[in-house]
Amino acid sequence: MGLDMYLEGKKHLWSYSRNAAPTEDGFELKGKELRLGYWRKHPNLHGYIVQNFADGKDECQDIDLETADLEKILAAVEADNLPHTEGFFFGKSLPEDREPTIEILKKAIEWLGAKEEGVMRSVTYRASW
Repeated sequence: MGLDMYLEGKKHLWSYSRNAAPTEDGFELKGKELRLGYWRKHPNLHGYIVQNFADGKDECQDIDLETADLEKILAAVEADNLPHTEGFFFGKSLPEDREPTIEILKKAIEWLGAKEEGVMRSVTYRASW
């Protein structure tokens, strides 16, 4: 029990011809999901994302993030400008969370901006508590 936080990437595969569509297990492949990041009990980061990208609504919902959003989150982390956030079993953010979080966000920004023919990418944040 506690605050688990996921940054997920999805590759949406566009196929223009049924014959050219990638398949898996005999079925047309529609997309692929990747785990771009995971945090365990980093409530200040969670609070920042919920306040800025979910209108303060914290219901473990998916929160879609664009490149500019990820850059804004990264800037807040780098500037140590995350709001103190508390919640039931949330734990507390630690100074050693900073560098891994910066690395995760930089990689996610790079991944989201990568170009691949026939693929659209999206990033979603979701927490579970």
